[in-house]
Amino acid sequence: MSSPQPRAALAKGLIFVGAATMIGNGAAYLLSMVSARILTPADFGALGALLSLLVIISTVGIATQAFAARRVAEAGAGRAAVEGESIRMATLAGAAVMVAALLLAWPAGVVFDIPFIAVATGIGSIGFVIIGSAAMGIAQGREEHVRLSWSFIANGVGRALGGVVGVVVLQSVTGVGIGVLVGCALGAFIAYRLSCPGAWAAAVSKGVTTELLQVVYALMVLFTLTNVDVLLARLFLTEDQSGEYSVGVLLAKIAFFLPNAIIIVLFPKMTGGRSNRTVYLATGLTAIVGLVITGFSFLFGDLVIRILGGAQYTELGSEAWLFALEGSAFALVQVLLYARLATRDQRAVLAVWAALGVLIAVVALWRHDSVAEIVTSVVFVSLGLTVVGLIMDRRHSPNVPIPVESAE
Repeated sequence: MSSPQPRAALAKGLIFVGAATMIGNGAAYLLSMVSARILTPADFGALGALLSLLVIISTVGIATQAFAARRVAEAGAGRAAVEGESIRMATLAGAAVMVAALLLAWPAGVVFDIPFIAVATGIGSIGFVIIGSAAMGIAQGREEHVRLSWSFIANGVGRALGGVVGVVVLQSVTGVGIGVLVGCALGAFIAYRLSCPGAWAAAVSKGVTTELLQVVYALMVLFTLTNVDVLLARLFLTEDQSGEYSVGVLLAKIAFFLPNAIIIVLFPKMTGGRSNRTVYLATGLTAIVGLVITGFSFLFGDLVIRILGGAQYTELGSEAWLFALEGSAFALVQVLLYARLATRDQRAVLAVWAALGVLIAVVALWRHDSVAEIVTSVVFVSLGLTVVGLIMDRRHSPNVPIPVESAE
């Protein structure tokens, strides 16, 4: 009979990290909720497109966290060197993103009708997000859940509060971009000091850059899929309809990010000889969270939309559950993709590429005349990809029965 201590440690980790993700993501939703009440629907649609772009680009940060967590969890006696390399790689990647921000700001602003400064500062903020994410990955790989939790709060709250101050003071999308840049810089500094003060390496080992790029590539495809619908809505719907769609997507993001603590805590346990039991546990818990939020949104859609966007968007209430279902399905896809990344298996990325292509084709060529048409298209694609992911995980799972407890 296994000791209750590892189970208690796992439960403690889920509680701490779960609370941290709720606070950090809750602050992000606060930014959107405040902005929805200050900006016009057209401007809020522009902000929704900007935030979706930032989520896609911030995949580099999420990938850096997963990369650092996996390497630290496997490092053993060489952990200090691995941690230093992770911070060095994150700093170089962050600097590259800041340079790219200046190059991408004008074309992205023209295509999606977003102010240049808003795009430049928004994308530039991701440079600091990457550094903060590396620090969180180090704490995650060590399974130091308290440090990880405080670092997550520092990153999430700093970004959101900076954006809130910016939109309140400047009453514009540009204000959000400037505020987010300042907030992300502060959050990254705090996360580094909390999780890995002094960590640095003079050089990076051979193959490390390629390994990071593989993780970035996989998660970039996933997060492009989970955010491309907002960009498509911005292109095909009216400005007011795209603003309405952006409100619905707030609920999808809640459903997507709410179970994040599950994969954050369990991911280090999937590395090396991966345990099927760990993957099934993560999948089951994520599915339960999704069912709860989708059911609640079905019963109280008007209330949910009123809280998220205000009274002007209440006609979206009948479709709220569709956005919740979309986010819940994508959360399951994320768990299954992380399970493959934990074993350095890139094959699941092909299925995500296929789903992305199908979604863009369906919306661009056929279903793009209303909010309902786009969101139902996303729901069908996300559910289909979830089924494919489950099938692939069963087929490609190595038969290495390592219990959850042994990773503690």
